[in-house]
Amino acid sequence: MEGRGLRQQPGFACEECRRRKARCDRGRPKCGFCTETGTTCVIVNKRQQRGPKKGQLNAMRSQIAALQWQLEQQFGPDSGRGRAIPKQTTPEEQPNSSQTNNHDVPMDYEVVQKNGLDGEPSLILGEVTSAPPDTTNNTTTTSSTITSTSTSSESACTGVDLAAWAHCIDWQDFECVLMPPDGGPETTFMDHTDRIDTARNSMATTSKVTDIMRVDLDQLYFDRAHPVCPIIHRSRYFAWAAKDNPGPARTCLRSAMRTMAAAMSAHWGDLVDHLCAETRNLLESHSQARVTSKDEIPLEHIQAWLLLAYAELLRIGEHQAMLTAGRAFRLVQMARLYDVDALEDSQAAPVATNREPDETFVDAEERRRTFWLAFSLDRFLCLRSEWPLTLQEELIRTRLPAPEENFQNGHPIHVSFLSAATAQNEPSTLSPFAECTVLAALYGRCMIHRRACAKESATKSYDFWTHQEWLASAVEKRLQMLAPRPATDNDPMLLFTHMLAQSAVVFLSNTVQRTPWHTLEQQLATAAYERRASVAALEMVRLAKAVPSISCFKVHPFLPDPLTCAATFLAARCNTVVGASSGVDQIVRVLGDVKVINSLAGEHYEALKLARQ
Repeated sequence: MEGRGLRQQPGFACEECRRRKARCDRGRPKCGFCTETGTTCVIVNKRQQRGPKKGQLNAMRSQIAALQWQLEQQFGPDSGRGRAIPKQTTPEEQPNSSQTNNHDVPMDYEVVQKNGLDGEPSLILGEVTSAPPDTTNNTTTTSSTITSTSTSSESACTGVDLAAWAHCIDWQDFECVLMPPDGGPETTFMDHTDRIDTARNSMATTSKVTDIMRVDLDQLYFDRAHPVCPIIHRSRYFAWAAKDNPGPARTCLRSAMRTMAAAMSAHWGDLVDHLCAETRNLLESHSQARVTSKDEIPLEHIQAWLLLAYAELLRIGEHQAMLTAGRAFRLVQMARLYDVDALEDSQAAPVATNREPDETFVDAEERRRTFWLAFSLDRFLCLRSEWPLTLQEELIRTRLPAPEENFQNGHPIHVSFLSAATAQNEPSTLSPFAECTVLAALYGRCMIHRRACAKESATKSYDFWTHQEWLASAVEKRLQMLAPRPATDNDPMLLFTHMLAQSAVVFLSNTVQRTPWHTLEQQLATAAYERRASVAALEMVRLAKAVPSISCFKVHPFLPDPLTCAATFLAARCNTVVGASSGVDQIVRVLGDVKVINSLAGEHYEALKLARQ
């Protein structure tokens, strides 16, 4: 060895030789290979330190532990393990069953080397039944490090969990790949630090959710979420909410309620992603049960899907909420919640009396409210993009929601059906939730009217003006019924109902404006609709000023839609409508406040700001 010269010149190899993974003679200013091929020889004298970045090892260890915990929570205590990789063992390699680590968790993983697509080695954590293999035949320096580590006494026992393995591995030049238990695609951690941070934060968040925090979320739900999603009977919920195992369907509902509460709070905002994922996992696992009749669909399961859709609308986005709501709509149809009162069509409506709570009434009312929340959600989700509706009116035989006091106290009262409510002329006695439901139905008819007009305009078979006038009259009648009930009564549902009625006026005006009318009578009617819409848009600006007094955390999740409808209408008429420009600015300010917890408001806010530039 003493007479043998150096294997290569000192210094760094050029970039071309490094790319080819070939030996470089380190010639200066140009190596031999680049001289022969005429390639530009680039030499980088300063290189970044090899190995993971600072803190990345801890993040990866946390991620492994988090994935193990999530698998155990979803599939049971024996599921947090990787896919098996068969390995022949000798009696000398059999682990000592008496050896355990501090975690007392069985270790069924091994570290093996595999070649990636680019030929570089990578690590796999796979399931084994014995100690990690001896990798002494590997030639690279890094794999030698792994060999010495994997054959140590600590990793030779079965009592080492994934997090403990992370301390024993030299991660330099390797990717860490976890083989899922179902043999699915591999998940590469080194190149996805955002997933590492998400899982680490999720695990940290889970460990910090204490009993008192859960109590706080329950109370927060009834303070903020229940006024706009009034489908849960309060005393019934608290009767079982504190139980460790209230049942699969109720566990889903409890998780969904806390998710909704966190979504309507800035303080608990960091919990939302974790709670959404947890609720979805619970619902998906519960959905695996085979359903053969409508009676086997728990009402709590449908309510949980609806509340999860609202939470996703607030914090994730409209499209994700649409997908989740679709599951709820199908369950509503399967459970036949649209004909809860099918056998009572001809019965007279009794007057509410003060007596003991009627549990039968509470059961039926909770089913009614669940259906009408789904019905309204269907209309509101389809509003902006004018998507086809899922829940149709033709077969509905469910009474409108009863007043909140009757529902919570169990005092029976029969409220009118939707068809009767839209045709009545006397002053309304409906609750804000029922009024909102009627206006959601009218808004749905307005959307159907617009589509029918566009479809049948060529054949002239659709009587546009008859339908237009009927809808305008129905909306105006609801506005007159709402007039004695001011929207500033600190009721977020009532405020949204007022705005929804005004927005319907603007919507009908926009429908008329889409089609050119040639006769003088048609042009005068179009101008009249334009004037009504201008008044309605300015009224919504006035109503928007009441949002701060209610709090942006309590407003209806779909409030940004009617506000944006008014702002868009006024922005196009800044030169013709007095106060239009200042009205748009007011609406933009309100959307800016609400966007803190409402993704829909954030989208509308950015679009209006861009249009105003």
